[in-house]
Amino acid sequence: MPICSNCKPPTTGSRNIARRRFLAFIALSTGTFFGSVGSGDSPQNTGVDVLTNRYNIERTGANLHEAVLNVNNVNSNDFGKIFEREVDGDIYAQPLIKAQVNIPDVGLRDVVYVATENNSLYAFDASSPERNRPYWHLTSDVFGDAVPKSRVTDLAPPHEYLNFDTTIGITATPVIDEKTNTIYVVAQSMRGGTAHFRLHAFDLGTGREKTEMNSPREIEAVCGGNGIGSKDGLIRFDPRKALNRPGLLLVKDVVYAAFSTHLDGEPSLDAHGWVMAYDASMLKQMSAWSTTPDGLQGGIWQSGTGLAADTSNKNRTFIYAVAGNGSVGGRNASQSILQLFPGAALSLKQLFTPADQAYQNDRDLDLSAGPVLLPDLPLVVACSKEGKCYVVNRATMRLVQEFQAGVNSYGGERVPNIHGAPVVWRTPEHRLRLYVWSEEDFLRAYEFDGQIFHPAGKGPLRAPERSMPGGMLSLSANDSKGGAIVWASLPLSGDANAGTTPGVVRAFDAINIGHELWNSEMVPARDRLGFFAKFCPPVIANGKVYVATFAGKDKPNKLIVYGPLSH
Repeated sequence: MPICSNCKPPTTGSRNIARRRFLAFIALSTGTFFGSVGSGDSPQNTGVDVLTNRYNIERTGANLHEAVLNVNNVNSNDFGKIFEREVDGDIYAQPLIKAQVNIPDVGLRDVVYVATENNSLYAFDASSPERNRPYWHLTSDVFGDAVPKSRVTDLAPPHEYLNFDTTIGITATPVIDEKTNTIYVVAQSMRGGTAHFRLHAFDLGTGREKTEMNSPREIEAVCGGNGIGSKDGLIRFDPRKALNRPGLLLVKDVVYAAFSTHLDGEPSLDAHGWVMAYDASMLKQMSAWSTTPDGLQGGIWQSGTGLAADTSNKNRTFIYAVAGNGSVGGRNASQSILQLFPGAALSLKQLFTPADQAYQNDRDLDLSAGPVLLPDLPLVVACSKEGKCYVVNRATMRLVQEFQAGVNSYGGERVPNIHGAPVVWRTPEHRLRLYVWSEEDFLRAYEFDGQIFHPAGKGPLRAPERSMPGGMLSLSANDSKGGAIVWASLPLSGDANAGTTPGVVRAFDAINIGHELWNSEMVPARDRLGFFAKFCPPVIANGKVYVATFAGKDKPNKLIVYGPLSH
């Protein structure tokens, strides 16, 4: 098993960031491919692909090629629920969409891929309401049994781990490589009383496991260090306590997976954050790196947002991650925005740590959302449970701006956690906007003036009082032609941190977020969402909005699909 790359002290340095035109930036690095939109139950033309978490490797959260939905046709008369797909477990992983998949005995179809905590992976028709059975469905027969939530922590009774309902299986958003017709998935399982993580590769059209790529590959790692849990100068990855929450990253034929622990506040605290890199063709581990080889914690969870990558310099790729609570200093890199060398050289290049990191650590106000790379700018953004966002120069990893992006609008001492990563978009006037929705607050917009962000409006309603986690955001637009929509899923009532709550989907005019276009409670008999899936943003593609749900009492898990209504 490879020894991780931070057994030696990390190097530091800086680089020049190449600026280039916004559209070229998106086209070359998003991993999203575009064409005409298919519909109905006949062979389809090429549509928009959603191959990775938040649409692209910069994690902007914006689909800039939505040719159907706009501010004129998203309303309660013309838009609503058109079909749903039932699944067997909670959906934490963002659904992915691939157009023109060759399904045996069927032909070319648009497919939506849905993973669940019960260790299932479904391939459903993404367009036809009539095709309600999956083209293929992989279960625990392939992935192994999902892990009971009671097994992943050391909490003593009567304390109970509540962040998951029953089991933990596939949590991170998978990633698709259209060049090889492959979807990569990380699953946690329990076999013989022992927890495992395995990296899988499957054919998009058939669900066949690609054993020729050495799938599945056991995930394991060791690192030199004297941090908590070390033995004989080594720290070992613990698959029982680890949580693979950030979406998988695929860049330049390397698959990256990141890990945190389930709970920062366990009695033993014996856990560390990890990033691991695998060769995409043979699933061989190229490197593994721990955030805290000489300390503790430092989990990378990012509220589900995937690791980000900057490929704007053709000679060098950099990977970005956000580490939460834990040790800071020396080789320890908790509570920071991280810039990493890629691939076999995986290691820390530079980092940004907030000046009040000790205060944040003591109060569990760690960095919790991001990283997001700003289009056409050498900047990275991450936000925290303190309600702050940090804009950092990627060349130097120095702070450009710190601003309070979330406010407890109800009053009191509760801190407005930000869990949904910001969404960024260029207006038709080429102004860069950032959107964020913290707990107990309004949806807020900020606009960049070339140096810093300024407030640019707020939504018409607040997230429910004492609710968690705020709004999970996405944006759809048609290039720079306007008609952009900010989409949000959030609790309708109640706190989703330690239980299942009703959810709602809302759509706002991206230019004027004070104007709500539609929500799933306007015509509840037709459009009601069901139970909110925390940390899982809506997915907009080809005139449809795909929203994950959790299960309630006597209510199954579903993928809900909204779109234009036929009249």
